[in-house]
Parts: sequence; structure tokens; C-alpha cells
Amino acid sequence: MHRVRAWFYDLRLTVRTARRASAFYVGAVILLASGMAGATVMLALIRGIVLRPLPVPDEDRLVVSWLVPTTGVATHLPYHAADAEEIDRASQSFTHVAGVGYNGAVEQTWVDGSRAFSARTVAVMGGFFDVARVRPRLGRGLNREDDHPGAERRVVLSHRLWRRAFGGSPDVIGHVVSLKRESFTVVGVMPPDFEYPAGAEVYATRHALAQVERNEAFRTGLVRDVEIVARLRDGVTIEQARQELAALTQRLEMARSGGRAQGFRPVIRPFTRAVIGDMASALTLLLAAVGGLLAIAIANVTNLFLLRAEHRRREFAVRRALGASPGRLVGLLLIEASVVAAAASLVGVAMAHGLLPLIVRAVPHGLPRPESIYIDATVTTAVAAVATAAAAFAGAVPGIMAVRSDLADGLRAGGRGVAGSASARGRRVLVAGQVALAVTVIASAVLLGRSLQRLTTVDMGLRADHLVLAELELPSVEYADQARRRQFFDALLTRLRGRAGIEAVSPINTLPFAGAAGWDVPQFTGEGQSDADVIANPPLNFEVVTPDYFETLGVRIIRGRGFTATDRAKGLPVAVVSEAVASVVWPGGDPVGRRLKFGRPPSNQPWLTVVGVAATTRYRELATPRPTLYLPADQFMFAFGRLAIRSTAEPSMVAAAVREAVAAVDSAVLVPRVAPYAHHLRGPLAWPRFHALLFSVFAVTSLALSAVGLYAVMSASVRQRGREIGVRMALGATARNVRGLVLQEALVLAFGGVLVGLLLASVATRTLRGLLYDTSAVDPASLLAASLLLVGAALAASWLPARRAARVDPMVVLRAE
Repeated sequence: MHRVRAWFYDLRLTVRTARRASAFYVGAVILLASGMAGATVMLALIRGIVLRPLPVPDEDRLVVSWLVPTTGVATHLPYHAADAEEIDRASQSFTHVAGVGYNGAVEQTWVDGSRAFSARTVAVMGGFFDVARVRPRLGRGLNREDDHPGAERRVVLSHRLWRRAFGGSPDVIGHVVSLKRESFTVVGVMPPDFEYPAGAEVYATRHALAQVERNEAFRTGLVRDVEIVARLRDGVTIEQARQELAALTQRLEMARSGGRAQGFRPVIRPFTRAVIGDMASALTLLLAAVGGLLAIAIANVTNLFLLRAEHRRREFAVRRALGASPGRLVGLLLIEASVVAAAASLVGVAMAHGLLPLIVRAVPHGLPRPESIYIDATVTTAVAAVATAAAAFAGAVPGIMAVRSDLADGLRAGGRGVAGSASARGRRVLVAGQVALAVTVIASAVLLGRSLQRLTTVDMGLRADHLVLAELELPSVEYADQARRRQFFDALLTRLRGRAGIEAVSPINTLPFAGAAGWDVPQFTGEGQSDADVIANPPLNFEVVTPDYFETLGVRIIRGRGFTATDRAKGLPVAVVSEAVASVVWPGGDPVGRRLKFGRPPSNQPWLTVVGVAATTRYRELATPRPTLYLPADQFMFAFGRLAIRSTAEPSMVAAAVREAVAAVDSAVLVPRVAPYAHHLRGPLAWPRFHALLFSVFAVTSLALSAVGLYAVMSASVRQRGREIGVRMALGATARNVRGLVLQEALVLAFGGVLVGLLLASVATRTLRGLLYDTSAVDPASLLAASLLLVGAALAASWLPARRAARVDPMVVLRAE
């Protein structure tokens, strides 16, 4: 009971003293709240994305699989849908197997009456929802009966799209929407926390979308279009399932290729990892950066408490002389620190409530599971635990130093600290630690900035300036015939080529940086290659083009020629390959006149004669140039739905010209988007920019917090060394000498922290390797830049204390002594 009364007395005392020391408490709360807000946001993100369970039963039994070549030259290849169906029938490791379109969720224009809206659409096999066992929010999922030729076309909406496009109305079930003028009936709405693949907003069956896209003409043997989603049987491990799947895959591939192994092996990942994607590692890095900021903030608050304890040395000495126990003194400081931590937690959580929605919206392409990201009781409890730990540290350190100090010195000291005291040494250690952490954060930000700069200036192998891309929506029924589509584009190109300012125009199949949505040739055979050579060949990016393609996009033909009007359907089958293909298949030789074909050596695909070698481009992926195979549309397939236009006119004028020309040729064709090439660069640059921006904010904050800590320490040092400075000036020291003395002390602290920080940064920045482009994780220039920034901040933070020290009147100081 006595201890409880003492605790309440100390709490009342803390509240009373807070009024007199409001500047101290407000400063401490603001410093700590800034770190608490960041910690709250990161904890909410990690809980919502990584830790919160998915709305699927037994999610640990759900897995995703894709193929990789045994050579390791590619990371992700899909299965044939027919193979997924056979694996479903033959597997003993899985209870259910289905497939999801390997290119993920593709943005398409849907129409609801007279209203059009954009939604990311994904193709699934009919058994997908049976495998997931997810319970819809409304209606039902798709089933196997929905996924066969002639079935009524149906779709399932994501919870987010349901709210965004239909206002969350329950009447959406049975509603009819259309894609390319083909009708689909809404049969279900997913629960709010289900979104796979990432960004999926509309689910439709493969057969339904194939009917709309009219892509049956895409040649058999090239179609690898699904990754497998399967549910493990009880007692079966992922490794056991992988071994069985490897045997089944090999059998199916050998049956397709006439008894030859294809060189693919399956990869199986837990469904949870597939949903989260790369966000787990990215969140870990961000959490580490926020942890560093929080540590700097806690160190600053601890420094404030040390300074306050230094000024209260006589008070503590009197308390001890009157019988106060060491525990009572430490407890008093712990109570004060707890009050600061509690207030900082409340302010930090309130700030986090405002910051979290902004961050979720600012993340490129959206975060996975966005509707599961919010601040709940678990996050608040975790923040309270962090605040408690911060309070314990901030209060205990000065408390222990206070009770260990000499009682007689404390009674003599009055309100003046001692320059060489344990408290002063502790403050210096904390500041050096802040500088070390700041060096690590700033070095990370500089690395990401340098990486971004190199990525934005990389040679893309084409002329991106004055290039505009237009997307077209052609009615699928009317333009199912390739001859009709060709007539439309011939008429459209004729109109556009006569426009002022338009230098060249060409139809294209895929937009830049399509990633998984682009076309691939998973295997090919070059003339003269052995079977082992063929297995080692990299998968190719595949582009079907017209003769104007290379001129329009500014892709250089290095050797041979591009396509011409003579490369017709009944002519010699020809191809153009990129430099990367030529160097792999015919190293050191001339590829012009050589031949290649799709598939393995025994395949019955026609041989294609190479007539030209083009520069390697980054059209498919910005960070990694892909080996590319080009075929003439007249010899393969005329299925274009987009335009590339080289023009000296403004993009808005080009857009108006395209819309006018399209309307003149066929008013039923829509033009959803017309944008310059630079607009499409935003996609691949979005994440690098986001990481660079976020770490830059962390770097500026850590730099500011470190400067505050240095300023506080140097100000206290000047006050504590007042007598020494006065004596020095009385003996002839100039103001310049005194300023140099203070700045030298600040530089010693800064250099000590920088040296430790460089060691930390050289280890910590290695975790950024996956985020860097053409930049070493231990880049000397970045580490040097971070060090110079911290040294500059140290000089700036100590300049005012140095000026105050230089203005000391030695006579006033000596009389006071």
C-alpha cells in the first residue's frame, strides 16, 4: 500500500512539474511520436499483409506452382492448361488442381450500360474456386461447368471493384456487363480480403475470355498459359508434392515432344507467399529503416532525460540525503518517461491513422490485401509494448546514473552539470549511436537514389522520344476474322500517315514493359544446335510486327534487314532476332541466313530463316533486356490491338488525331487510352521511385534527429564547460579558438559515429541488393556521401553552441565561480 501511495504521489508530482517544464515534455513527446507513428504504420502493414490469415480454409495446404528451366536462365514459365487438367486427374498428392492465367490481372475496359470502367481481369480455370474453397461475399464462385466452349459467360467481382464500380449494391448479382461488346453475367462477389493474383478485380473463365479475345488462332505448342493452384492432401509435404509433380510434368512434356525431356522443373510455393509476393522482403527492409528512426528518436528522448537529470542533480542529492531509496529515484524518472511515452503513443497512433491510408494509396500498383490493412487492437498493443520499452530505457538510464553519482558532488553542483560526468559521457555515446544509425539509413537512401538514376537513364535500345502508344478496343465478333482486322488497320494507318507531324505508325501487340502479359517462346531450336544446347536456350520474348515496326520504335537493325512487304504468308518464313539471341545461338558467327524453329529438334514447326539482327531492347522489361524474336504478322498472325506512333506533335494532338481516324474508319472501335512512351515508364519505375522516396524521407528525418541530438549535447557541453572556456579566454584564447574547440568536439563525436555507421552500413545495405540496379550494395561513393552529410550536419548543429561559447565573458564566469 505504501508503494502504491508513493507511486501516486510521484505521478502527481510529474503532472505538476510538467506544467513548469512544458518545453521539455512537448519536445520529448514530438520526438518520440514521430518514431511511434512510423512504427505503427509499419506494424499495421505487416499485420495486414503478412500476418492476418487469408479467408481460405486450411491456407497452409494451398500451394501455387510454375515451371523453370533446369538451366536456371528464367524464373517463371507457365503450364499448359491441358497439363493442369491431367495433373488434377493423375496426382496422388493433391485433392484439387486448377489454373490461373500466368500473366496475372490484366487491365481491360468493361462496360456497364452506357458507363465504361477499367478493371484488372484474370482468367481462371473452372475449378479455381473449388480449390481455394473461398466463401463469396455474395452469390457464388465460378465452377467447372462455366469453363467449357458454349457455356454462358459469367464473372466474379472482387470486393474492392464491387464497392468502387457498383457502390456495394447487393443487386449486382445477375447484372450484365460487357467486354469488347460481349456480355458477361455477374454471379458472385469475393470477400474483402481475397485478391489473387495481385490486383485481380474481375474473374472470368479461360474459355469465356478466349471467346472474347478470339485467340484460338494462337498456334498450339506455344500456349503455356496457366500457373497451377492446388490443395495438398493431408499428410503430404510440399517436397513430396514437388517430386510427384516433377515426374508428372516430365511425362506430359515427353508425350508432347515425342519422348524427349524438355528441361523444365516445377517450383511449388505456399499460396500465402504467392499472395504476398515480394512485399514480405520489402516490408522487412522498411521495418528495419523505421526501426532505425525509432531508435534515433528514443536516443534523443533519452538524451533529453539525461540533460534534465543533470540539471536536477542537486534535487536528487537532497532527496537521497533525506532518505529516498535508489529505487524511488529511478521510479520517479520511469514515471516521467512513461508519461512521455504514453502521450507520444497517443499522438503517434493518431498520426498513423492519417498516414496509413495515404501510404496504402501511394504504393505503386497497390498493396496486396489492401482491405486487411488497418490499425487494430493487436497493432495498438504492440505499439504500447514498444512505448513501454522506450520509457524503460529513457527513464532507467538517467535514473541509474543519478543514484550512482557522488552525493557530495551533487549537493555542491547546484543546477550545473559536470563536463566529464557519467551523464555527459552517456549523452555522447547516444549521439554517436544516432549518427551511426543515420549513416546506415542515409547510405541506403543514396544507394537507392543512384540506382534509380541509372535505371531512368539506361539505354532502352529504342528511341523513346516522340513515341506515342494508343490502345484500341475492337469488337471481338466483328473482328474475329484476321482479314477484317487487317482491312481496319490498313484503312486506319492510311489515314494517320497523311497527318501533319506523324512520321511513322505501326500496329503492335503488347504495350511496353508488359512483363508476364507479353508473349513468350519457352523453347526453340537454332540450326546447328545439339539437344543439350537447345535445353540451355533462354526463353524468348516474342513480338509479331509489321515492316514499319523497327522504324516507328527506333529499333536499330544491326545486321541484315528488317521485314518488307514481300515477307508474305506464302513466302519464305523469316525472322529477325535480337543481338542477345544471336550471341547465344551462333556465338561469333553470322546469324543472317541461319534458321531456327519453335520447340525441340523433333518438333514439326516450320524453320524460320533469320534475315536480320536487331539491337537488344528493354521493351518487355526495363531492368533486364530480354532476348527477342520478331516475326512478320503476314506470316504468323494479324491480331493487333494497339498502335505505336512516332510524331513531332504534342501527345494530346496525336490522341485527337487517332480518335478522329478511328471514328472515321469504324465508330464501334473504342480508344480507351493514348499516352506517350514516358507514361508507360512509370510502371517499371514506380517501385524504385517509391523505395527511393521513402528512404529519402527516412534519411532526411534521421539526419534532422541526429542534428537535434548533436545540438542538445553540444549546448549542454558549452554550459558545463563555461568555467573552462572563461579561463581559456582570460588566458588569451580568442573567440575563433573557442569556436574551434567546440566544433572539434562535435567532429570527434560525428567521426566516431560515422566510423561505426560505415561498418553497419556495409553490412545492412547488402539487404538492398534485390532493389538495386547496376549499383553495388557497398558503393564507396554512397557511403562517402552519407558520411559527408552527417559531418556537415554535425558542423551545422554545433555552430550555434560554438557561437555562444565564443561570446562568453570571462570576467562574468570567473566572478560566478
